[in-house]
Amino acid sequence: MEKKTFLYYFYEILAVVFIPFLIVLFIEFVLRIGMGPFVERLSFFSGIYASIIAVCSYVWIRKKIIFAFLPIILFSIIIAIFFKDETTMIFRLLYYFMSLIILSSFSIITFAVSKVIRKRSVSYSIYILQFFVGLFIFLCGMSITHILSSFFNPLVTIVQSLISGVSEGLLVGSGVTTIVIMLSQKRD
Repeated sequence: MEKKTFLYYFYEILAVVFIPFLIVLFIEFVLRIGMGPFVERLSFFSGIYASIIAVCSYVWIRKKIIFAFLPIILFSIIIAIFFKDETTMIFRLLYYFMSLIILSSFSIITFAVSKVIRKRSVSYSIYILQFFVGLFIFLCGMSITHILSSFFNPLVTIVQSLISGVSEGLLVGSGVTTIVIMLSQKRD
């Protein structure tokens, strides 16, 4: 019996890591084909970022908020070290920490709404509506994160931050919302 639960958690963790990653890469690939040279090259960062948010949300769901801060802090430091741009290390660390907390929180809100809806209805149209509501919540979260970060970076305007938040929110939110809704549908 213990081996069965270990395998169950192992498959669940694999799904949490790879489903958001694959969904984001698929959407980026389709956008690249559809828009041609107007879209930059395929980026693995959005897929990895979606997987990181999904892992933080998964730990939050399974082990509560206290343990969720461990992967949030760890991944914030790792991303800030490896993803270098023109901003300082402290700003990158603050940005990724803030975005992981906001987006993980919004994922948990989506999870809670999905859990309540699962108990009330079994219609597939409700699942589709849940996905779009979760995506909208994610768009708002990513936009809030980018707008807050624009206050620390005077070179980026609020409009640029909003556009960047919406474009990243669509990609990352699609992957994370899908896996969060899948986790909420599982029988505990």
